[in-house]
Amino acid sequence: EDDKDEDGQKNGPVKQPPAAGRPASQPRQALQPPQHRYHAPPPSTMMATPVYEASASASTSSTSSNVSQHHQQQVQQIEATAAAVAAAPNPSESYDDRLAAIEVTRDLVKKFISEIWNRGEVELIPTVCHPSLRFNGHVGMDRVGHEGFARMVTTVREALSDYHCEIHSMVVETNKAFCRLRFTGKHSGNLLGYAPTGKTVAWMGASEFTCKNGKILKVWELADLKSLEEQLKADT
Repeated sequence: EDDKDEDGQKNGPVKQPPAAGRPASQPRQALQPPQHRYHAPPPSTMMATPVYEASASASTSSTSSNVSQHHQQQVQQIEATAAAVAAAPNPSESYDDRLAAIEVTRDLVKKFISEIWNRGEVELIPTVCHPSLRFNGHVGMDRVGHEGFARMVTTVREALSDYHCEIHSMVVETNKAFCRLRFTGKHSGNLLGYAPTGKTVAWMGASEFTCKNGKILKVWELADLKSLEEQLKADT
């Protein structure tokens, strides 16, 4: 029943005191999401990580080493090229000298063929040829020096009267000359073991000339001796 006060007024329901040990009033707490606890991976997984890291580190180190070596090689190539360019003569400064050397070589070769061989002027050998001249002749004889070359010229011209060497083409590079040649002559003496036939023979050949100090130092010659022998055999 409702209590009444002294004036006879009804009061609301009587509130019971809270139970002992219970707070009078507590605000409700908001719901929190569930907390997930961290579970450590198994030992096998944990042990794999350092191995992977070591492998990756070794791979990175190897790649870095290869890149470094490649870079060093490129640097060395560049330095070598720069050194070669620096050591090379300046084309603009040496042009006149190279042009003069080409003209000297060309003139020596022409005198060597037209005056010494074709005319037999062996007295010009000291002015055209180096004292240490080495000649590999088309008859298979090596001659060294002025005297040996003079004997070779005399021997060939005695075996082939009207001997003539014609320059078909010539390429000159400073102290070197390369020639394509045609040889002709009348077989009037012993040549390559064949008695005189009186026949006019012809064959082709090529020569390389090397000059030093304004003189011809080396002559290397290759001749078509097989063609020459076939011509000599035809009249035996």
